[in-house]
Amino acid sequence: MKSSAEVLWLVLVLCLGVEGEVKPSAIRISGSQTMLALTRRLTEWYSSRNKGIVFQVDGSNPTKGFSSLTEGKSEITQSSRRVLEGEVAALRSRRKLAFVEIPVATEFAVIAVNSANPVRTLSVFDLRMILSGQIKNWKQVGGKDAPIRLLGRDESSEARNLIDEEFMGDASFSSTIKELRTNSAVLSSIATDPAALAYCDVDLHPPRGVRFIGIKASASSEGIEPTGENIRSHRYTLSRTLYFYFAGPPSPELMKFAEWVLSPEGQLVVEAVGLYPLGSVDREQARLRLEKR
Repeated sequence: MKSSAEVLWLVLVLCLGVEGEVKPSAIRISGSQTMLALTRRLTEWYSSRNKGIVFQVDGSNPTKGFSSLTEGKSEITQSSRRVLEGEVAALRSRRKLAFVEIPVATEFAVIAVNSANPVRTLSVFDLRMILSGQIKNWKQVGGKDAPIRLLGRDESSEARNLIDEEFMGDASFSSTIKELRTNSAVLSSIATDPAALAYCDVDLHPPRGVRFIGIKASASSEGIEPTGENIRSHRYTLSRTLYFYFAGPPSPELMKFAEWVLSPEGQLVVEAVGLYPLGSVDREQARLRLEKR
């Protein structure tokens, strides 16, 4: 029978490992399913440059992410929307803390037509009516008398998710949309079809024969094209900011990660995933917000 000292020594060995080091606890991140690819790439890059840092990333939806953070079951929430007042109140009531928010990337979708198409702008309402199949002819939106042939990315596309969650409202995508797996396939089809319209992911350099539509917030608004300047200044309508949230002031370890995400290297990872990096103003405001905490 082992003595108390022997039992204690065995416990210490199991806890410390053969090299005598405590295994690091994982930084848990949960929230938006649509941010999984981005967050996993960011954490992989960061871990590769900071040995010993371990992340556990999963995704469901922002509501569950904020609940997990409030209950202390995660350290970061990834969210494609801003925190709601009820969620702010829940964290204050449960843990006497306030959320700390930083933007991490900008997600946007583009609407592509053939270069021969005379329609240069669409309102969000008209786009919704087109994609839901309620507007079927280009003549209804100022174009030629021709049926609109719809193309788009499949359900794996962030562009599809963005339009569905932020702009379709109660309408559903038309069953006539021909869904394709890659941007190149979508744009190649558009280039050869004057009557086609498609939604697709980020591609600021479309092939010959393709033009991106300017989007109007309302019928009387100015049409805004998806240029880098318009996206950085948040003028382009079919876009949204993606966020990380912390419960109260980030720990030194979380602060270091947050600052890296906002750094030029971190934003290169954002771009590599196919999202638009933050502008310098957004990055600086986020850094100031972290420092004030």
